[in-house]
Amino acid sequence: MSAFRGIATGFLQAKIRNTEANDALKARVLETASNTLLTETIPNAVEAENFRKSNYDTLVAEFKNPNVAELADINEFTKTKEGMKKFYDFMKENKLDDKKLAAVNFDTDYNTRYDKRGMAFKEKFDPLFKQIGFDEMGGLGPYTLRNQLLDTEEKQIPEVKDVAPAPPEPASTKLADYFTPMQSTIDLGTPNQVDQAIQGFRGFDQGIIRDATGAFVGMELFGEKANERNAFKAVMTRIAPNYVIGDTNKADLTSTAQVADKVLFDQTQGHIGDQILDGYKGATFKEKIRDKNFDINRYNAAGFTKSFNEAHPTDDNKIKAIIDYMYDNLQTRAERVHFAQSFAANIKDSAGNSYRNMLLIAIDPTLVIQDQ
Repeated sequence: MSAFRGIATGFLQAKIRNTEANDALKARVLETASNTLLTETIPNAVEAENFRKSNYDTLVAEFKNPNVAELADINEFTKTKEGMKKFYDFMKENKLDDKKLAAVNFDTDYNTRYDKRGMAFKEKFDPLFKQIGFDEMGGLGPYTLRNQLLDTEEKQIPEVKDVAPAPPEPASTKLADYFTPMQSTIDLGTPNQVDQAIQGFRGFDQGIIRDATGAFVGMELFGEKANERNAFKAVMTRIAPNYVIGDTNKADLTSTAQVADKVLFDQTQGHIGDQILDGYKGATFKEKIRDKNFDINRYNAAGFTKSFNEAHPTDDNKIKAIIDYMYDNLQTRAERVHFAQSFAANIKDSAGNSYRNMLLIAIDPTLVIQDQ
């Protein structure tokens, strides 16, 4: 019995030490998490909200129609410096239907979206707030912590004035419903001249047709590569006014083509790889053999980015966000089709549906029939 008592006592002492160690570890983890929350997460959230509000106020002051600022904020252009630049560029390249936009009432305004973000912040960090003793202080977050924890002056968000009652059906928040592309009057030259200018980009030279003397006669491309050329030319047409030669109405084709290549990449593969998917890259020849698909623009990826998953947690949220991007930011059908065809072919929703195919269906259901 004494031997057993000795063993039991030793076990209990070890258990106590282990419990103490675990408690100490938990305390250290809680301390680290608390410090991060109070010194990084909250200040960063406050800074982000202040930056967003500043951009919103700038747009309200700059445009007589306050719905311009609302539309920009709803589509999250106000979140970043890059987003604001993109919005201003979009405004320059497209004509606003000011009367149409002024007449609508969105189902949210800046204040309600701000409050919603505050509620989401509180819900996310409430368990940690309770553990570190802020349970009695109420809904803490960057939205109420500015005075209590950061010792900064609480910024009052001005009420949006003269907002009419919301209509039964919320107004569209798509940019394309209020803007139309400006028609360029700049002369790009003949189709053959444009084809000659772009032949050095994106493998377009594979479609070059030459006569018996080797002179350039034209370009013939098919399938995805043909649409990619159409998208490339659409971008060239849109940006041509920025590359006019002297006092003429003719564009410098070389400069226009070089910039168009970057613009098309940034709004397509660049956006997909930076904002939507992790590990996004062109499929290898072996992957194309495995998948039995040799589309020129075939891409694969590891999955959605963490930030995209957090912002759009469900399948429906994801496909809606991507389709909204296509229609709000890509101005021609060719550009949208190129975007959809460039989406990772191996990324599917929980039901096994290809996001790539769903994007193509959103543009034109017949594209999927051709695609398979």
